[in-house]
Amino acid sequence: MEFFGKLVKSTIQKAVQSVNRTSTDVFDSLCEELYQLEQRYYDRDRDAADQIRILEIEAGLMRMFQMLVTNWDDADKQRGAGQGLGSVVRDLEVAFKKAMNDVRIAAREEVIVVAISKLELKHMCSSPQVEAAYEYVASNYSLRSHDFLSNYDNWYNFFNCLRIIVWRQIDLLSHICPQFGTMYDMLECLGTYVEKMRYSCPNLQIKLRTHFGGALVRTAHFSYLCWIHRMHEDKKRQMIIMLSDLLKAFKPNTPQVTELCIKLTSDHCSCHSEPYAYVYLVEKFIGFLIPKECSRLQTFCKRLKDLVFFARSIYVSDLYRADDVKLTLMEIKATIIELGSFGYSVHDREETWDTDPAFFRLVEKMELLRVEVFLIRLLNQKGSLKFLERQIDSFHNELEYFRDYQRNAPVAKTKVPKLIWLHIRPVAGEAGSVYRSFLAKSITEDKFTDELLKLLEKIKLLKTEVLFEELLSRHPSLTDNVKRQINSLGHWLVVSRTYLMGPLEENEKSILTQVESVARDAACFYYSLLENEITEETMREFSHLLPELVDKMKVVNAEIKEIYLPHRRSLRSNFPKMEGLGSIDFFLVDLLEQLKSKAGSVLSVKHKFHVVHREIKFLRSFLTNIEEKYDKHQDLKSVASSIVQVTLEAEYLIDSFVAGDSLRWYHPLWLSDIVEDLKLIKLQARKTCKNAHGINIHNVPTASTMVSSQAEIRKIDEVVIDLADEKKLFIDRLIAGSGKLGVFSVVGMAGLGKTTLARRVYDDPSVTDHFHVQAWCCISQTYQKRELLLQILRNIVELTDDVLEMSDEDLVMKLYQCLKSYRYLVVMDDMWSIEAWNDFKISFPNDNNGSRILITTRHSDVAAEVQVDGTPHPLRLLSDDESWELLQKKLFDTKECPIELMVVGKQIAESCKGLPLAVVAIAGLLEKTDMIPDRWKQVSESICSQIADDPERRCMDILELSYRYLPNYLKPCFLYIAVFLEDKDIPVRKLAWLWRAEGFITDSGVESIEDIAEGYLRNLIGRSLVMPSKRRSRGGMKTCRVHDMLRTLCIRKSEEENLLQFQNGYDELFDSSHEDIDYGVDPNYIYPKNTIKYQKRRLSIFSKRHHFTMSRPSGPFVRTLLYSATSDMYPRCPYDISFIFDNFELLRVLDLECINMGNSFPTGVLVLVGLRFLALCGDIDSIPASINYLRNLETLLVKGLKGTENIMRRLLKLRKMRCLFSELPDDTGKCNQFPILNFLTELESLNVLYSGRIALSCNFDFPLNLRKLTVSKFRLPWDCISEIGRLPNLEVLKLLSKAFEGKVWEMKEGEFLKLKFLKLDSLNIAEWNACSDHLPQLVHLILRSCRELKEVPSGFGDSSTLEMIEVQFCTSSLVESVRQLQQEQLDMGNELKVIVDRSDLDF
Repeated sequence: MEFFGKLVKSTIQKAVQSVNRTSTDVFDSLCEELYQLEQRYYDRDRDAADQIRILEIEAGLMRMFQMLVTNWDDADKQRGAGQGLGSVVRDLEVAFKKAMNDVRIAAREEVIVVAISKLELKHMCSSPQVEAAYEYVASNYSLRSHDFLSNYDNWYNFFNCLRIIVWRQIDLLSHICPQFGTMYDMLECLGTYVEKMRYSCPNLQIKLRTHFGGALVRTAHFSYLCWIHRMHEDKKRQMIIMLSDLLKAFKPNTPQVTELCIKLTSDHCSCHSEPYAYVYLVEKFIGFLIPKECSRLQTFCKRLKDLVFFARSIYVSDLYRADDVKLTLMEIKATIIELGSFGYSVHDREETWDTDPAFFRLVEKMELLRVEVFLIRLLNQKGSLKFLERQIDSFHNELEYFRDYQRNAPVAKTKVPKLIWLHIRPVAGEAGSVYRSFLAKSITEDKFTDELLKLLEKIKLLKTEVLFEELLSRHPSLTDNVKRQINSLGHWLVVSRTYLMGPLEENEKSILTQVESVARDAACFYYSLLENEITEETMREFSHLLPELVDKMKVVNAEIKEIYLPHRRSLRSNFPKMEGLGSIDFFLVDLLEQLKSKAGSVLSVKHKFHVVHREIKFLRSFLTNIEEKYDKHQDLKSVASSIVQVTLEAEYLIDSFVAGDSLRWYHPLWLSDIVEDLKLIKLQARKTCKNAHGINIHNVPTASTMVSSQAEIRKIDEVVIDLADEKKLFIDRLIAGSGKLGVFSVVGMAGLGKTTLARRVYDDPSVTDHFHVQAWCCISQTYQKRELLLQILRNIVELTDDVLEMSDEDLVMKLYQCLKSYRYLVVMDDMWSIEAWNDFKISFPNDNNGSRILITTRHSDVAAEVQVDGTPHPLRLLSDDESWELLQKKLFDTKECPIELMVVGKQIAESCKGLPLAVVAIAGLLEKTDMIPDRWKQVSESICSQIADDPERRCMDILELSYRYLPNYLKPCFLYIAVFLEDKDIPVRKLAWLWRAEGFITDSGVESIEDIAEGYLRNLIGRSLVMPSKRRSRGGMKTCRVHDMLRTLCIRKSEEENLLQFQNGYDELFDSSHEDIDYGVDPNYIYPKNTIKYQKRRLSIFSKRHHFTMSRPSGPFVRTLLYSATSDMYPRCPYDISFIFDNFELLRVLDLECINMGNSFPTGVLVLVGLRFLALCGDIDSIPASINYLRNLETLLVKGLKGTENIMRRLLKLRKMRCLFSELPDDTGKCNQFPILNFLTELESLNVLYSGRIALSCNFDFPLNLRKLTVSKFRLPWDCISEIGRLPNLEVLKLLSKAFEGKVWEMKEGEFLKLKFLKLDSLNIAEWNACSDHLPQLVHLILRSCRELKEVPSGFGDSSTLEMIEVQFCTSSLVESVRQLQQEQLDMGNELKVIVDRSDLDF
């Protein structure tokens, strides 16, 4: 009340001072006196005060009406305005005076009510005439009577009188019109703006006040009607509609008002010399547009200010007269008009206006306009660097709110701004870069102009896209044909805009001109629609314009496509021609995550991501339905290949969008084409299946069922032909003969069986009994001297740290000393050059004790140079009968070949021309085909028609034939084996995890990944393409191998199919000064600026460690990086591998197990969010919790992890662990306390090595689920082993290298109840007391280097489960006791297998 009192008093005082005081002096006095009376009664008689307020409102209404009547001129009166109203006003004056007299003398409320009632009656009698007069004035805007409001004093008096009345009516009339308060707020904003513009250009002021004068008169009319009809419920709807129309008159969102306000601001600024006058005026105009004080709105005000400044400069400068800039002015005015609507919506929707999607689309247009204005200024003004930096900073800082909105807005309810994040910042930054280059004179002015014009055109295209989207959303009644044309035009505009992201050649500038023309025509027409009423005629005109625009854009985009397609073809050439179906599953999962993401980099294309996901999901189902058939049908195979290829393309593109910084201009166009390709492939798939194969591909399952049943795979024991004569010949040569060092060689082509023969001779009991020491090494085509020295020594002595740290020269001497005085046999398999022999022959002492060297080689000249005292032995080919015998053994084992297959089978065997490897490969192929004559004849004809006559080439052709007959799901699995080093055992579990990470194995939900992988591997073994190498202690394969020729085939086919790219060393990049040592990289080494860039999907590198890190390769498209060091020794020196995380951004598989990374986990790996397989190595002391960011990671291998209990607690699902345990003090300060591991409830395999002082007795705390345990170097007394014996599920136990110490091991009952495998290695045990009851399920026993143990427990002779005992490096008495045990088992009817290795040497 206090505020309102001051307002009324101030208004009345100003009215008294008015030049027109005599026209309203009666009502002025009445209003002032009534207000004072109301104040007097307000506290003592509230009802009386309310009655006085009613009288006060009616006096105010008549005061306003009298102001209008007084200012009617003769012309108005001649038209009938105001006739008879003079007497009405005079009568009302008298009635008001009488009522006031009664009120003044009233002592009671009843008297006041009576007085006011009489006045009300008089007022109601005159209301028809007053209402008619108001109606006349309000509906005839051209009346001269409005001119009196062009005078500021008249405007102010009338406006303030109206404002007071509306304020007083709010509480009394809100039940009729809830928006009465909104009308008051808008009146306030209008009054403030008019007052602030009082001293601007006089002519424009008059126009402004005259324009809004009609709105004031209409408001007075409305206020009067609401008052006189306030008791009439039937008038309520009429009042609401009338108010809604009235509010529109106050909004500054018409072209006329916007033009007027901008000109008003500009003309005022041109007439004043004050430097900040225009800032003040612009701020007031913005305050009129956006009246609400809101922090969010302030951000928008700052943007709008830039646009108004620019619009103002168009009116006061000759710099902006071009048609394009005039179009920009039209857009600014349209934006101001639209923003004015939103600004006044705060009165109605204070809580919801800023979540309106249309509002944010408006903001998006404002941002695009700001960038356009920024670029125009740069082109025309070339301002200071300070201006430039400030503008760019504003683009970076002021978009934060919108990014938050984008991320948090409900996707289903709004179309958030999709373009500003992807383009505005880069455009502003690029413009800044061009501008700086121009100022630095590193580019010409023409180049500067061209680059900015290209950026400017890009922004214009973005705006045009927004306009088309608005046109479709605002006018749903458009015909389907018009909608299609608009969508088509919008699509081509996107293509053109993306084209402008790339460099523009001189001959391509015509494209820019054509695109600019289309965008300008479309925008001009659209904004002309905004300035005029949109009618059927205007839309018809637009529909005639559209085909012309579409045709123009088709021509332009045809030219753009010719530029883009070579890029696509080039990139597609790097994609694999084959791929596992699991990779499609991975892609669908990853894409689904992206669809949930709110990252700004994918917003503009997320709708296409949805389409890609939907279509590929359907096609994946199609592949599942046909995967058992498309091997046999070329048309299905072609469709499947197309699906894989388009999926690889989609994956590459979507990852590029997610990464953001690797985007190229053609990527959005490529993505659009992929969407179309997917739809076409879908149609092709349906047609092919329905017409040719009768397959219905609707509603098919999505999980792959291609799992090889192990039941179909026969036992994987190696079957070879026993070349008895060859074997006996070599055994005789090795054992007999002179005492001097003898060198013998076996020579023959690949696949002939040289290594098989040498291995059989090497393992023959007569040979192992004859030689004190035996060693085997594989040399191969490329070898490392140090690696081979260590390989040979590993067969003879334990490789301690002292040995590993020796130089190459010291290792040569060490080998010599280890062989000195012993009769030894060393096999050097697969020697390719005489240099290898020259490197090693100095290490072989000649003690005239019958030592021998056996060499296998493919090259007869090498064999001749090595075996100087004799003739190399050429290994003969198999005879036809031997080939047939080998083929039968591989296919039928001990059974006879069916008679109907005999003839064709012998033909196939003869076709192999005596090559054992060819026979074995063909057998593997035949085993997987139907055992019928016709099928075998097809194979025979393939061999005869396609296989070369050259024996080695013939063998390779047969191997390739076996590969071609592989089912599709096995082909990539087989080729992938080539990533492992030649002649090395391949760890089966790691291979399985890699297959899974590559998508070659799909999760069936029935079997584990390891079981599926082993099924695949057994299938390959059954086809004789892979060889089993080592078995696990609990059964199953531990490692496998592949023949050299088959590995060569894998490499060649992998490169043909683009499945893998191989890099064998970087020797050509480095001179010989970079020795082959593991001492890291010279800190002064300058890394190359131009690195090798790989393009294929998968990359396998074999090289020296320091060469790899020094070369710093890169691969923007590489998904798999597998590194293998040519040296097999443990990497002792740490290397910096951080370049990988920058150079290989899309990795899914990363294997760096051969490189030491030091003691810190490489946190840079966390940016590789797509990783599924990660293998690292180093003395890493912790794994960060942020590893969880790698949400797709399935396999993590860390070799050398120095962990604590805290680390282990992050890995609760760990199933297998190998660790080094150092001293650990307990609470009392005592050391050697074993860490607590019982929380690892899923741990099944543990290998623990102790490093420290001699251990005290300690309590082991193993998980009860443990099935396999290896313990080394704890040096504990045998009493402590009971804690291990009580593990309820333990099946495998290996006690190695002083795990326990003491001469006697007394076993106890009730322990090791499930133990099946036991290995004792390098222990000082002398007496072992046990019986069969202590190990009731023991199957396999290994005793190695137990040099004091004299015998095995005699009680084992009663064991019914024992199947095998192996003895290595033990005493003769121990071997004798084992042989005796074997005889006892034989007497019991059990067959106990005994293997003794170099046992006749007593230590």
